[in-house]
This record gives sequence, structure tokens and C-alpha cells, in this order.
Amino acid sequence: MLGHPDPTLLLTPELRTVMQEVLSSSQAYQGLQYGPEQGTQNLLTFLAERISREQGISIEPANLMLVAGSTHAVDMLTRLFAAPGGVVLVEAPSYADALHIFRDHRVELHSVPMDDDGLRPDALEEQLLHLQTGGTPASMLYTVPNFHNPTGRTLSTERRLQIIELARRYSFLIVEDDVYHDLFFEETVPPGFYALAQGEGVASIGSFSKTLAPGFRLGWLLASREIVQRCIDCGTSQMGGGANPFAAQIVAEYCRRGHWESHLARLRSVYRMRRDTALSALGQQMPPDVTWTRPAGGFFLWLTLPGQVLARNVKRLAQRQGVEIADGTGFFVNPSDGQHNLRLAYSYAAPDELARGIQILARAIEQVKMGAED
Repeated sequence: MLGHPDPTLLLTPELRTVMQEVLSSSQAYQGLQYGPEQGTQNLLTFLAERISREQGISIEPANLMLVAGSTHAVDMLTRLFAAPGGVVLVEAPSYADALHIFRDHRVELHSVPMDDDGLRPDALEEQLLHLQTGGTPASMLYTVPNFHNPTGRTLSTERRLQIIELARRYSFLIVEDDVYHDLFFEETVPPGFYALAQGEGVASIGSFSKTLAPGFRLGWLLASREIVQRCIDCGTSQMGGGANPFAAQIVAEYCRRGHWESHLARLRSVYRMRRDTALSALGQQMPPDVTWTRPAGGFFLWLTLPGQVLARNVKRLAQRQGVEIADGTGFFVNPSDGQHNLRLAYSYAAPDELARGIQILARAIEQVKMGAED
């Protein structure tokens, strides 16, 4: 139950055709050079037009920069706007690999609790006031507002507006990791932080990793011209050039032909069915004292185990029977806060594998409850 795209959905016939045509064209020579630091212009233009149309705001290519996936963007923003020694606020729980990046930069991490509706603005304000009073104001808030990794929750528009107001009052940057934005199942997602804030004080990250192919290592950063320019001017951008120019040429042509939109529709259908399969299996198999989230999109749902059951023991038992699942400890600033949680990914496995894996998982939970895990 890896949190990866289904590999059978990656190399579509349309993508294979575009790859071969780009490789055979004069574009290939340009794409194999370093490329401009901001990124490949035709893909930036496509993204600016799509985001403007979708979110009802005016985006110029100058508001965008191509990045080597969301990892690159999070690392760069942390280095430029929080490190060294800055304070970064994260959700509890938060994306485990983002926490890893923040720790690499040796920033001071503070977590803000969530509920079923996402990050709690009241708890955020309490944390901000505490930090300001202590002389260490927050530099940045990192949030995954849509189909959250690891919980699958989506933050309401009302809460987004409250968080923007807090960002203005306490002068911190909102980093919106929105890589699951296009994988909605029931309805479109709420307006993004960038749109709601009119482009001020927000850096929004998108990616082709979840919706096209992670091997392209290609995403984008959407922010004010000033933030984008600072990222373009930083040492790694100036030394290394633009993010994956050859991959960007392929993706730009693929998108220009309309293939991405039709592919997204297929992904939503496939992943919706798998989400439904997972929820049905959980309802049938899980002990009554186990609870879980019901995501409206994305890849993940979040299990909460009864107090006497430790996630690490359940994970160990499940692994012995071929089921991979992430225990919750890696998703918290304080790992013990996640000792009764599991992240289940429904994106990678086929429906029959999902159902069988959840049956094994339920049996492992029962064994741990009875003290029979050894």
C-alpha cells in the first residue's frame, strides 16, 4: 500500500507518442541543454493559462517557476525563507518527507493540531501568539490543504481565509503543497490559498508526479513575482539551470494536445473506485473500535487504533504477511503522537489487492489487541 501512483497508469500511448516525437524533433537539442533558470517557457505559459482559467485569477508566467517536484520547492523555500534557525509550523500530522527536509535545514518545528475539517485556525493562533511572545515568531506555515497527506482531509474555504488573516497579522509565509489538487472525486476543491490571498504571502506548489509520472521530476511553484525571482536568483538555480528541460518539453507538448486533461479524468475514475473499495473493505473488516477518514480525493486515508494497540506492532505483523503500511509516528514532530495511527494508501494496489490487504490488516489489529503479535 505504497503512496505512489499506479505504475500501469504512467506510460500511456499518448505519452509514448509525444516522447518519441519530441525526441525526434529539433526541440530535443534545446531540451538537453541546461535551460533557463525559471523553466521551459511553453510549459510555464500553459500553466499560467490553465491556473488563471481554473481559479479565476490573473496569472502571468512571471508568477511561476518550474521545479524538480514538490521536494525541490519545499527544500528551496525552506532554505531561502526559514533557515537557518527559523520557525516552521506544520500540521499534526504532516507529510513525513517534508518534516525530513525541515530537519535537514535545522529549523525549529512546531505543530498545529487538526480535526476532521483540517488545520485548526484557533490552535494556530494560539501557537503564533506563544511564539511571538517568546521572541521566536514563525517564518513559515507548511500545509497540505487538499486531500491531505497523510489523513486525506480537505481544509474548508472559511478556515483558509482565517489562516490568511493570521499570516498577514503575524507575517509568515504560507507554503501550500497542493500536489493532489486535480485528484478530486466528488466535487472540485475549495479555492487555493494563493487565489484567496490575491497572490500575496503564499507560495503554492503543484506537481506532475501524482498525475502524470513521478520519474519526470517536474512540478511548479506559484508565487508573487518577488518570491519567484528570489528562487530564480538563488545559487542552486543559477548553477544548475532550469528544472528538467527535456522532461518539460515532453510535458508541455502532452498538455498542449489536451492529453493531460483526459488523463486526469481517467485517474479520478480509477482512484475513486479504489477509494470506495478501501472504504467498503474497512467497513466490513475492521474492529468496531478502529476509525478512519473518508477522503474526497487524493491517495490516502488515516486510521486511528484503540489506545491499547500500537501502530508499530500492527505494521510488523502486516508486513510478515506482505502488506506494507505506514505507521503514524513518522508524520508528527513528536513521533509518539502517532503511535496509534496508520496511513493507508489506495493509489498503488489493484482493488482485489486492497480488499485482501485490508482483511490482513484487520486481522493483525485483532491479534495485537489480544497480545498475540509474536
